Amino acid sequence: MKLLTKTSLNFISASVIFFLLGSVAMYFSVRNIIAEDLQKRLLQEKKEFFFNADKNKLNDLKSKLVFIQITDKDIGYSFSDTVLIVNNSYILYRKLTFSYLVNEQYYIISILKNQSHSDLLIKKIVIMNVGFAMLFFLIMFFVNRHSIKSALSVFYSTIRKLEDFELSKIQSLSLEAAEVQEIKKLNEVFEKMATQIYNDFEAQKEYTENVSHELQTPLAIISSKADELMQGENLSKEQMEQLALLLETTNRLSKINQALIFLTKIDNRFYTQEATFSLNDLIKEKLQIFDVPIKEKDLKLEIDLFEITHIYMNPYLAETLIINLIKNSIIHNARGGVLRVHLSNNVLTFSNSGSPLSFPEKDIFKRFIRSENSKKNLGIGLSIVQRICELYTFKITYSYISEHQFKIIFKNK
Repeated sequence: MKLLTKTSLNFISASVIFFLLGSVAMYFSVRNIIAEDLQKRLLQEKKEFFFNADKNKLNDLKSKLVFIQITDKDIGYSFSDTVLIVNNSYILYRKLTFSYLVNEQYYIISILKNQSHSDLLIKKIVIMNVGFAMLFFLIMFFVNRHSIKSALSVFYSTIRKLEDFELSKIQSLSLEAAEVQEIKKLNEVFEKMATQIYNDFEAQKEYTENVSHELQTPLAIISSKADELMQGENLSKEQMEQLALLLETTNRLSKINQALIFLTKIDNRFYTQEATFSLNDLIKEKLQIFDVPIKEKDLKLEIDLFEITHIYMNPYLAETLIINLIKNSIIHNARGGVLRVHLSNNVLTFSNSGSPLSFPEKDIFKRFIRSENSKKNLGIGLSIVQRICELYTFKITYSYISEHQFKIIFKNK
């Protein structure tokens, strides 16, 4: 949930609760005030009744709203509500009851006051106040929402720039100036952090390149000297075997170093030149390169490229991706097995009929993971494939149900 939505919901919730409680409290407060005013007017009419009763006969003071009854005892005054039927309608009245003594005879006097006008006044006051309150809350809601949205505009701008931030393209992160102190402080921290990350990235990149370069030179020298020694005369069989092992190990170490350099270049966004090309043509071209190994292993090649598929990425990385998948399908295939290549709906699938894995499936993309029947393999090819897919947000999956199957779902920009 967005911060703006969260604050708006909190404001609305608090306003509704306050509005409901305030409306109820206001209704009863206004009703009590008007009821007290009505009772004061009834008490005033009581005084006027006593004044008029001294000058007029008691029966002359009777009316539609003044009732007089004989009683045998004295009572104090009291208020109550009563209902009269007027023109077939029920009308609510407020009644004041008290006693009056005339010639040693007590009378009960009831004076009524119509409450319908008071209730109508209460409704008008409540509706007016509720209307003003709702208008006030609406104005405050939109003012509050606008102010928060304006304050967060710099925050959302910061998020967009952080999402687009790439170390290989931007040396410094420049964020907008903010008026809100907290967002201003946050932007300062992000800019400082981005600068530090970039410096660390450049230092690591330079260190990796230097180490890789320095390793290649001595490895080349060792390989060259070992090759010269093998050309010498009077070497025993044991010496030849030792030199061959040394040369093989040196070449293997050189390949590992080159693979790690390649992975580092991918991580450092070294391959930035991208283009759109046909994946179908690329697959056919690379399969032709491996025609000899496929025939040597007597593999049955099944190619199903149903749809013309174009992808947008670095051509060299695309070639590396396809080559590594083909090599993996050949190396880990059984002699006389099947190698299937299927392309449809932007989904590329490589399948081969090799033996089951000797390690957990979840480790298949880890570096230097090798099966029992391919100890000479470096175990980096699938790691490179996965890293290229991650770079372009392609989804790659592996499964084994009688066959090894690698599936890549392409997402074009």
